[in-house]
Amino acid sequence: MSFSQNYAQRETGWPVADQLGSDRAVGKTEPLDKRVRSADTLLTSVPLCKRAALASQAFLALHRYLQQQHYRGYEFDDFLASPLVRLLNLNSLFLQRVAVQVGELLPFNVRPLLVIGKLESTKARGFFAKGYLYRFLATGDESWLSAAVSCLDWLLANSSQQYPGASWGNAFDFASRGGLIPKDSPTIVWTAHIAEAFDLAYAVTKKPEYLNALEQSARFIISALERHEDERGICLAYAPGSSVPVFNSNLLGAATLLRWWHHSGHSTSFDLARRAVSWTLPQINPNGSWYYGAGPQYRWIDNFHTAYNIDCLVAAHDLAGEELVPEAMINRSYTFWINSFFLQDGTPKYYHARTYPLDIQCAAQAIETLSKLRGRFTSAGPLADKVLVWTLAHMQKKNGAFRYQIWRFWKNNLEAIHWGQSTMLAALGAYLYALPTDARKS
Repeated sequence: MSFSQNYAQRETGWPVADQLGSDRAVGKTEPLDKRVRSADTLLTSVPLCKRAALASQAFLALHRYLQQQHYRGYEFDDFLASPLVRLLNLNSLFLQRVAVQVGELLPFNVRPLLVIGKLESTKARGFFAKGYLYRFLATGDESWLSAAVSCLDWLLANSSQQYPGASWGNAFDFASRGGLIPKDSPTIVWTAHIAEAFDLAYAVTKKPEYLNALEQSARFIISALERHEDERGICLAYAPGSSVPVFNSNLLGAATLLRWWHHSGHSTSFDLARRAVSWTLPQINPNGSWYYGAGPQYRWIDNFHTAYNIDCLVAAHDLAGEELVPEAMINRSYTFWINSFFLQDGTPKYYHARTYPLDIQCAAQAIETLSKLRGRFTSAGPLADKVLVWTLAHMQKKNGAFRYQIWRFWKNNLEAIHWGQSTMLAALGAYLYALPTDARKS
């Protein structure tokens, strides 16, 4: 049963509920630097009754930081927002990709020198809304609902006007091996994550404009995106005009269509979702892992995209049943994920075969996904605790924001607005909401 069906009755279980390709290479597993403290060591000094308080304090500190920043910020991949960088790249995809990678890897922030301003982020607003909605559900404090509504209203006013339905994209150009996605061009990933927030908001408030936003998100997926089709089913395009066959984005699109079908009984939405899931499921590797996409250039396996896949499989199973997504498929993916992407103490790895970089998106998505799975897998809760405590100790800065990455010999302290701040607000909200009622109030 989905979150929107049973959130009010849930006590200890969890109801159900990107950028286009990384260019980072996959290497061998590395030992964790001794300067990074073990989460096992940290957990021994943080009893269970105190972890909710730690998460709540972190949530409040991050919320205050976001208010001070007026919900604007830099992003790790925003170098193409610089007029100087755009001038120098000569419309070359290779040079555009180089610029994005330089912006990601620089250990110091030169964005003000490149005339890159702090920008609003549509995807960040979607995650902020989720975080605030979770916090409202956990506490009953109307101020959190008001904060969520403010984010949702902003999203309604800032959807793309280029295509049918409602959709959202980046505030800057982005380039990867999958090609260039121009500023404001919507993607299925941004739209699906934001649609999930609207679905949750409708479950909480019953406001028709939020259900309409979910419907219009489904309309964008149905009407504006090309489809690869073969005997297995369909793969929905990552963005209009894109032909990149990406597994997590296809599942995210399918989950959005199923959410709308659940409310409306819309047969076209269900049929497209069924065919998208049918195309994706056979792509799983024998060990339960997922490549990013089809084709040799997309053969890496990373933490947070795997978590996206698990979230979508669970949502599809809960909304449409065993026939669409077998429970065994979820168990298989989950088992690989928890055994391959976390050190014994809960430190979240980026790749299954490499420890560094320690990345805030991997930590945040792990906390949110594990929190959702507390009622499904007995191992999910304890691992969520470990990842949470490790993340708060190593990634949160004194100002309440979260740093972007930790490498073996240096830290990237960039306070990425979507990549770190929004995903952590949603993660902390999900963690606190998933706790049993007595633990939440301790």
